[in-house]
Amino acid sequence: VASSFAQSVEPLLLSACQRCHSDGGEAGDSPFLLKGDGAGDFLAATRLVDSSAPSSSRLLSKMSGNGHGGGTVFAAGSPEYQTVLRWIQQGALP
Repeated sequence: VASSFAQSVEPLLLSACQRCHSDGGEAGDSPFLLKGDGAGDFLAATRLVDSSAPSSSRLLSKMSGNGHGGGTVFAAGSPEYQTVLRWIQQGALP
């Protein structure tokens, strides 16, 4: 069964990223904003996904601390990181 954004990825991003990546948050001026709105959050996340090279996706790079002002959110290899990587590898489905 393929991972879906709504079931597997969005809950992780909302719990770990939304505090800063929202209107008025520390990263509120970032192009990656989470509003708790499934379709909008999906669009924000998929802008940082490279389906042709999943492990090179900017979403994974940022969450593992590379070029991310908030430091490491999910270390490379962590269960959460693996969940997001698997979602991208399976086609980044809504």
